[in-house]
Amino acid sequence: MIKKIILQLENITPPKYRWIFNHQGFRRYFKNTGWMFFGQFISLLASFFVGAWLARYLGPNDFGIVNYAIAFVGLFAMVANLGIDFVLNRELVKHPERKDEYLGTSFPLKLLGGIFSVLIITILTFLIDFDPLTRLLIIIFSSSLIFQASNVITAFFQARVEAKYNVKAQITAMIISSALKIAFILLNLNLIFLISVYALDFLWQGIGFFFVYKLKGFKISTWKFKFSLAKRLWLDSWPLMLANAAAFIYLRIDQVMIGHFLDQGSVGIYAAAVKFAEIWYFLPTVICASLFPAIVKAKSINYNFYIKRLKNFYGLMTLVALAVAIPTVILAPWAVPFIFGSAYTSSVPILQIYIWSSIGLYLGWAVSQYLINENKAKKLFYIHVFALIFNITLNIILIPRVGLPGAALTTLASYLILPTIILLQQRKDLIRAK
Repeated sequence: MIKKIILQLENITPPKYRWIFNHQGFRRYFKNTGWMFFGQFISLLASFFVGAWLARYLGPNDFGIVNYAIAFVGLFAMVANLGIDFVLNRELVKHPERKDEYLGTSFPLKLLGGIFSVLIITILTFLIDFDPLTRLLIIIFSSSLIFQASNVITAFFQARVEAKYNVKAQITAMIISSALKIAFILLNLNLIFLISVYALDFLWQGIGFFFVYKLKGFKISTWKFKFSLAKRLWLDSWPLMLANAAAFIYLRIDQVMIGHFLDQGSVGIYAAAVKFAEIWYFLPTVICASLFPAIVKAKSINYNFYIKRLKNFYGLMTLVALAVAIPTVILAPWAVPFIFGSAYTSSVPILQIYIWSSIGLYLGWAVSQYLINENKAKKLFYIHVFALIFNITLNIILIPRVGLPGAALTTLASYLILPTIILLQQRKDLIRAK
């Protein structure tokens, strides 16, 4: 399918530019991006429509309880990850011959990070005044943080520009998960079964990643844990862990604060708008994961070439965000009630505000890649902490006074902070880049 798309693009391109499509590097990165786009699109599309069916079946209150539990655990996702994924991808691009050392060291570190996060979350659920059902749902879903250690294999295939192997594992996991969620609806099972299915999503993925890794002829038995490398990975990644922990917190804190200031039904209404916006979140992750290796290599060739690629990268992300936001605002009054049901009609104005945060989110992904490549993780951390404080403060002010639109406006403003600061600092280089 990807080959056919390249051939069609070549046929409609003026003859003098067709040489591009025969360039080995172009074809390799285009195929890789195509696979990632296909995999993420199929997975998120299935997740969205199954999620919409669940929202209709559960109603705003129960849908809000489930999403509150997921959002609460999401606050600790980057602590479990330890920030290693970003550093691991960069190092595997630079030193592919040391894959056994990097994978063998990263996997147990992430496993320990997941276990530690589950313990922290469990303790917090007893310190905070949760009702028994919400507490149990949070604890069950927190187990997903342990299963995410297998993501080290995705970093390996991304560094090799072979995303199709990750995609095959993810689609298989999506099929299993979707079937179990549909079974929940048809068999009228309880919320404990549903949250367990959400948690096990990452287990199916992990099994798939290990299977594909072995199928390609690689051996897990050759992985080696090195304490010195673990120490270096930790020193490189802890600022990223803290930075991305802050970023993940202000990505999920709005639903947690809505549950605190308003009610679970309001969480359900807001979550429906967020689910609609999140359909497109695969776009920045796919583009960044696919193009990041090329941008890393560009710096070693020529600095001006590197800045030019960054400039084009930023421009692409902005255009993609606008291409998502404008149609969503127009179609929201029809699409939301049609997909989620009339009970979620009040999600429409929330979505029409929230979707504009895509611009800041997409550009934020891009400038984060730049800062990681420049080893400026501490700067990323400081900006994310500032954005987090800003987000929490504005939510405290706006949610009790304005309600759900206040939370959406807060998210929009918070997401713009990181790209605005970095682009202002880079403006001279970006203007000069040709």
